[in-house]
Amino acid sequence: MTRFAFVADDFTGATDALWQFRRFGLTGSLVTDVAWISPSDDVVGIATTARAAADPVAVALPLLTELARLGPQILQYKICSTFDSAPSVGSIGAVIAAAHRTGLARGPVPVVAAQPELGRYTSFATHFVRVGDSVERLDRYPPMRDHPVTPASEADLRVRLAEQGAGRVGWLPARASAREFREPAGYAALVADATTSADLRALGDLLLAELRDGPHLCVGSGGLSYALASSLGCAERPGRRLDPVAPVLVVSGSRSPITLRQIEVAERAGWRVLDGPAGAKESLRAGRHTIVQTTRGPARDPGDVGKLLGAVARSAVRAGLVRRLVVAGGDTSGQVVSALGARSLSVVAELAPGGPVCVLTSGDPACDGLEVALKGGQVGGDDFLLRAADRESP
Repeated sequence: MTRFAFVADDFTGATDALWQFRRFGLTGSLVTDVAWISPSDDVVGIATTARAAADPVAVALPLLTELARLGPQILQYKICSTFDSAPSVGSIGAVIAAAHRTGLARGPVPVVAAQPELGRYTSFATHFVRVGDSVERLDRYPPMRDHPVTPASEADLRVRLAEQGAGRVGWLPARASAREFREPAGYAALVADATTSADLRALGDLLLAELRDGPHLCVGSGGLSYALASSLGCAERPGRRLDPVAPVLVVSGSRSPITLRQIEVAERAGWRVLDGPAGAKESLRAGRHTIVQTTRGPARDPGDVGKLLGAVARSAVRAGLVRRLVVAGGDTSGQVVSALGARSLSVVAELAPGGPVCVLTSGDPACDGLEVALKGGQVGGDDFLLRAADRESP
């Protein structure tokens, strides 16, 4: 029986959401098409590229409607914890508005962007990001403030959602009571505060108690997935330990400075870093960990980057040179996974919060069973790539 279902607006976020449910013992997998759904799973997830779409409603709404037919208590539209969206690209507000127009949304839609284990916090509906030892408003955090596609011009998520056409947006304080949750009237959405994991667990308790007779639509990051899963009272289960493997192939279309630091750390450790596919197979045949990247250097068209890196990954895997693949970049991940003919992904371990490792199921026998880590640009410490190759998961 499906208890929770989600549609993710990108592939890296989709694997994070699935991990949050799996770490508390729920069964489930992430699929790329409704044809591969297993209704017997506790959790069903579908990964999309809605975050990069000019019309995310056309991408996400049919899938949300399809999953609603499975009768989950909570239906999650999974978004990034840095709220990547804009009125013209990946609009979260447009999806909320469409859900109300079609009757998929019943009452104010809870919106949970916070994910404290990733350093993402919401207070008085304003979103913050931890950077080292400091905490900054989302609109003052350079990678998001200056994002080339979805710049964060405002940290108050009520304002962002209103600008995106969601309608009237309210606020839900941390540790809210049932009365505070029921009181708001006339709102299309409620931005929920959370600054600790305990806040999320309390929110999960509230949502599961108040949103019965589902499906009820909620919007949120992996923090929402954690809130729901952790509130079921199940003990947290670690993922399996990963064996060291060589060589690892990394394909990176991320432009994040965090990803750039990770590449530089790996390069200093002896990894081969290439600006294109030339030399990749030779490097892998020599047993060297290899990175093919567009992270540094001039920006390129994201669509072209995804196609290029997808072709690099598919060629290396089909040649039998790679057992573990890392893909950096949310939009890139979707294109690479598609190039590998993926039908579903099952989460088996976690390299860092927000960075799980999956086993891929594919119609291409050469790609079936491949270990894949899909990493968002802002995810992981400087040693993330080293951990993907040589270290056991926590």
